[in-house]
Amino acid sequence: MSNFKKHNSHLPNGSTAQVTLSTNTQASNTSEYKQGVDHERSQNLLKTAWKNFQSGHYTDVKFIVDKRTFHAHRLVLVSLSDYFTPLFKFDEKGNGEIILQNVSSDDFEILLKYAYTGQVDVTPDNVQSVLIAADYFSIEFVKRECITYMKSLIDVDNVCDVLVFSINYTFANLQQCAEEFLKEHLDSVSKTETFSLLDPEYLFSILNDDNLILYENKKFVKKLERESIVFKSVLRYLTARQELNQTVFELLLTSVRLPELSNESIKRCLKEFKDMSKNETVKRFLKLNEIAVKCIDKRKRDHSFLTELAAKAKEVPETWFRPRKLSTFNIISRYSRYAAGGQVKSCPNPPMVTWNDPYLEIQSIDLWIRLWDGRRVIGGLKILYRKTNSQTKPVFFKGSHQNSRIHHFIEFQPHELITKVIIGSGWLVDRLGFETNLGRTYGPYGGPGGSHYEEVALSSPFSYLYDINCESTKTQGTDAIFNLMLRWIEFH
Repeated sequence: MSNFKKHNSHLPNGSTAQVTLSTNTQASNTSEYKQGVDHERSQNLLKTAWKNFQSGHYTDVKFIVDKRTFHAHRLVLVSLSDYFTPLFKFDEKGNGEIILQNVSSDDFEILLKYAYTGQVDVTPDNVQSVLIAADYFSIEFVKRECITYMKSLIDVDNVCDVLVFSINYTFANLQQCAEEFLKEHLDSVSKTETFSLLDPEYLFSILNDDNLILYENKKFVKKLERESIVFKSVLRYLTARQELNQTVFELLLTSVRLPELSNESIKRCLKEFKDMSKNETVKRFLKLNEIAVKCIDKRKRDHSFLTELAAKAKEVPETWFRPRKLSTFNIISRYSRYAAGGQVKSCPNPPMVTWNDPYLEIQSIDLWIRLWDGRRVIGGLKILYRKTNSQTKPVFFKGSHQNSRIHHFIEFQPHELITKVIIGSGWLVDRLGFETNLGRTYGPYGGPGGSHYEEVALSSPFSYLYDINCESTKTQGTDAIFNLMLRWIEFH
């Protein structure tokens, strides 16, 4: 490329002005020159198009929708989606008038405004119809925005409506989100009037899943409670849909793993649904459950079926012999012992016998505070766990409440789990404090001595404090806690 040259510019009065561009400055180096981009140009174009749309200037196509007329610009609509290009080709020699019948005028007006402004005006009342229209015209951005908006609106009362809608119109992403919400709130959703709107075969596909994981209050629902929730949900559905034939009744009852429920649990569930307890199909399934329980018990003992039960067992749903799976879990310690010889030490194993039942949850904690060389330390620790399958509640108790100066008792709510532990420790455990998944803080209880430590739940989808282990020793004639270790459980 040649260098810039001198140019003479003629002025109106005949004189000339000489303009010189230097060739030896850095600005003239063409290898470093970058062309500018006017980022406002595209926005100005749309603004101009929108003003002309509003005033009706320069329009070249007319849409008739619900007897309403919309004048627009072909170029703007062609840029909106691939739907309009072939549509306009059919009308190339026509009069520029197109009748649309698969969309309402209100929804088309919203889509036109988006075409000119990029703004999507949706509300809870129109989002479904706008989504259907955007899907029909293949306007991807509006589809995504509508689906995102609908996800944000999902609640217990409308999730079944969302499921029916997303299934009917094949919005898979929205359906998946609604299904997850249903599993997180199944017990509450099943109590709503809209629950009966779900197709029975679809409901069966959800509840019959061997890997069904339910949540309540953002807490993983354990095995026995899970099956009870499924059973009650089915009974509520069948109560609302008693017009369904026997085949559908049987299908939904099959989704409940009745053998995983105790007789007491089944009776408690049926007590809430007296009409269902009298239903002949329900009665027959309860008898099949008795057969299944006997077969399962016999299989556990000698891996064979009793001859007299083998024939009857053929009527038992095959899934009843295949218990639902738990989500995988790990019980993990961070291998730290607090107040272990005046410091924190590594410990490959807990100091005492520990539990390994994944259903175990801490129900309450007793802390007794005593004095040691004039400072407050933990003298006794008692942990009561909620019942699992056993008749008695597991208890862990170390130290003593004798000679204690202060007693603290912490009772956790049914769905309250410890997610953070605060420890103060030196030669003994000076203090303990707890934070839970409900945002509550307890303590710290004890004295200000010792170094400060914290342990928090594992960074997994669902994790909480599983148990606390420690040892006790007599010092100055009274028990005190030391060698304390925490274990955490995580579910995947």
